[in-house]
Amino acid sequence: MHHLCTGLYRAASLFCVMAYSAHSLAAGYSLNENSASYMGTGFAGRASNPVDASIAANNPAGISFVKHNTLSVGSALIFKGGEFEGQYKRPPLPPYDNGQTLRGKSTDFQKTTPVPFGHLSIPFNDQITAGLSAYGPFGIELDYKDGWPGKYFGDETSVKVINLQGTLSFKAGEDFAIGIGLIGAYVKGRLTQTAGVPDVLPIDATIEGDDNTLGWNIGVIWQINKQTKIGAVYHSQLEFTLDGDIKVQGRLMVPENPLIDASVNDKVDAKLDITMPERAALSITHQIDSRWTLMADATWTRWSRFKQFYIKAKSNVKISQSGIPNLPPEIATDPSSYIPMNWKDVWAFSVGTSYRIAPQWLLRLGYMRDLSPVDDKNRTVRSPDADRNWFTCGASWQPTEQLSIDVAYAYVVMDKGSISEAKYNGTPPHNVNAEYGKITGEYNNSSHIVAAQLNYRF
Repeated sequence: MHHLCTGLYRAASLFCVMAYSAHSLAAGYSLNENSASYMGTGFAGRASNPVDASIAANNPAGISFVKHNTLSVGSALIFKGGEFEGQYKRPPLPPYDNGQTLRGKSTDFQKTTPVPFGHLSIPFNDQITAGLSAYGPFGIELDYKDGWPGKYFGDETSVKVINLQGTLSFKAGEDFAIGIGLIGAYVKGRLTQTAGVPDVLPIDATIEGDDNTLGWNIGVIWQINKQTKIGAVYHSQLEFTLDGDIKVQGRLMVPENPLIDASVNDKVDAKLDITMPERAALSITHQIDSRWTLMADATWTRWSRFKQFYIKAKSNVKISQSGIPNLPPEIATDPSSYIPMNWKDVWAFSVGTSYRIAPQWLLRLGYMRDLSPVDDKNRTVRSPDADRNWFTCGASWQPTEQLSIDVAYAYVVMDKGSISEAKYNGTPPHNVNAEYGKITGEYNNSSHIVAAQLNYRF
């Protein structure tokens, strides 16, 4: 009976909700997909090649070189993918179980996800151009299948960040422009997992929350000569405090003693402070002749801001119990959650080219090496991230002077990455809780992305 009491206290102290972490098709949580035209070149030239209104999200100075009123709208579609193979292992909790080992394989845990975007550029005169954009700079949709061995560390992860950006660009002469974007950002998150004492007192835990904040970006474009443009841009960090709630639900019944019954069905307020990091990029576009154009881009992201995730509950949840001597009928416990992240700053490098095969047709080709802030030491089931290679192609068709259509395709291949994740206590000093168990294994992820965009000049 003593061990069962201890087990219930373990349940009270162990059932942590999940950390707010994510995996997307760019390093960390980033999304590049705000334009089909730039995706075709592996995002090379996205800050220096003003082909349509979508450059506003990548360099606000660029709309000064978009001559007409232009509306660019479209969407990318990230197809399902992802592969994991490994095991979860928990030590025994005597005398009522001999531990637990779950082995298995999970595929297609990255859900098929649309990423819509829209951009409007309006030149007031030869010097001043204004713009309005809506796009998703960060986000993820993960849903591991039932029975996967890592369920005690994460099941579903849904995180969506939406930017609404107003842009103003000033052109100083014919060859230089500076622009600034003011951003209103909104984040909404939902994360689920099975928690508690695994296989003894399983608890379904869910956290949901949202927030909004303000940010900005600033950029310049310099046309060195008729053939070459250079662009530089800085995107500010986005600081969020997600206010939401933690819902927990579960029940323990011991077949050997039907009088023993413990359950939890509660909801408490919680918050999470999270910062999406600043980024800086340098981009160059060089037009070789009337048909060929070359582009390159280097982007730095300050992911080292991610030291930890700490979901702080504002009150305790209550576990009701009966049939266990020396325990009160109701036990209060803190459901806060903590995961150390320790991410690092990263770079992404891309090169691309376009070739005009006819006045109405343009073909694109690109490659990007996208380095990840995650490595084998800090990979989690909610951030199965790794360095990746992007292989992209695209085309643009302009059937009329006012209308053009862009399409693009990307094949994204990640390096293989191993995982060895333990659970940390949600309350300070946040030590590893070895009794919870550990998930180990290997990820081997790849994905396909398509995008389409319509540009209308008026």
